[in-house]
Amino acid sequence: MGLAGFALTVATTIVGVLSLNLMILGAASSGAFIKPVGKKKKEDRQRARSELWDLSQQPLPGFHHKFYQAQDGIDLHYVEGGDTSPTSPLIIFIHGFPDSWFIWHHQLETPSIQQKAHLIAVDMPGYGGSDCFPVASPSAILTSLTNFILAMKEKKTNETCILVTHDWGSVIGFRLASEVGFLFTRCIILNAIHPSLAIENMDRATSSAGKMMQTYIRNPTNLTLLRSAFTSLRPFLTQLKCSYYASIFLLPSPLARQLFKMGDFWFLRICSKLAKVRNEEIYLASSLGPSSSEADGYPSSILTRQNVNSRADGMISYYRDNLAFGKWSKPENIQLISAASETSNGFTGLLEPKPGRFACPVTIVYGARDTAFHRKFCYEGLEDYLYPTKGAGLGNFLVCFPRAGHWPMVASPGRESVDMLIEAAVDGIGGEEMKERVWAVDKDVKFEVEK
Repeated sequence: MGLAGFALTVATTIVGVLSLNLMILGAASSGAFIKPVGKKKKEDRQRARSELWDLSQQPLPGFHHKFYQAQDGIDLHYVEGGDTSPTSPLIIFIHGFPDSWFIWHHQLETPSIQQKAHLIAVDMPGYGGSDCFPVASPSAILTSLTNFILAMKEKKTNETCILVTHDWGSVIGFRLASEVGFLFTRCIILNAIHPSLAIENMDRATSSAGKMMQTYIRNPTNLTLLRSAFTSLRPFLTQLKCSYYASIFLLPSPLARQLFKMGDFWFLRICSKLAKVRNEEIYLASSLGPSSSEADGYPSSILTRQNVNSRADGMISYYRDNLAFGKWSKPENIQLISAASETSNGFTGLLEPKPGRFACPVTIVYGARDTAFHRKFCYEGLEDYLYPTKGAGLGNFLVCFPRAGHWPMVASPGRESVDMLIEAAVDGIGGEEMKERVWAVDKDVKFEVEK
């Protein structure tokens, strides 16, 4: 580790410890450490977990629990419903941290979406009812979910496949859209950074600021250079401020787990409030996954994850194991499919595409009230990554929901706008007609980028 790497580690650790202490103070001030968990609350919590995870019941009306048994031995849990006939369009939903398939229940239960498409919401490895990898590396997670998507597509004669993602599911969605985008008709990506674009914006900001500082050292009376250097760094520094909570998950494991352990799931209950979920116990049940009472039929790791340390490790490994930025070593089957797609699209290999550039149309959504992301840092320069639609008229979009936060698909009016974007994608509608549909439910939605 070089000096810069060591300094970054020290800085991250300091910020992480400070952030954890602030979280502990927040939990203590709310009385989370001393409020007893009453009998009724325990019963409500167990009832909610049974409703969502009992394999003998429908998780939602018209939906069924299913398992994808992977060759690598990591089985994925998903729920399936809607029009499951081979000829219907396919929509695959991937949740984020600290959620499960249930975070999409509004979209899954929307009649107009149910009637038009085959709906599948999968639990990411280590979440909900899915098995987990020892390390959440890009090769493990991206390969697992890509093979899952390929398996779901094999059920269909209709080639339409729409990927809808949120948070860490969207980090994965960005990578899938750029590295195996040929699998999708469109990706609808909610509230996340595009890893390649984030790296580019960070490098641009630090490089520009560094050059200005070098010049300032030679001209120490020129304070304008100092201001310009800070201005260049401001979007990056603002994003670091927005992402402060992630530093907690990079601390040594005993400390990183504390958010999940303290104050009767205080952190998850805060997430429930931020997401504006009406039933806190249902949200807890969806995040905690099956209890030991429902574990029969699930992968064996579900019993291991009854231990809060194991459950926390499975979730926070997405932060710790370089899933966003690490190299994806694709297995042979995915390499062959990718090569076949490139050949059919006329790619000769003489000109490599820009790393991270999308290989399918995308609709990227963010909530203006999402405190986890800084708009300028996350999306400045996005146009260079967009897929050329070749006159199809459907286009790529960056969409802002002015009154939405980090979970726009949960509460109104963001929820209805997400529904409209999904319906438009199923119907193959873009441009002005798609905008009119969205504006019909929220006239303040802004289409900031269209290409």
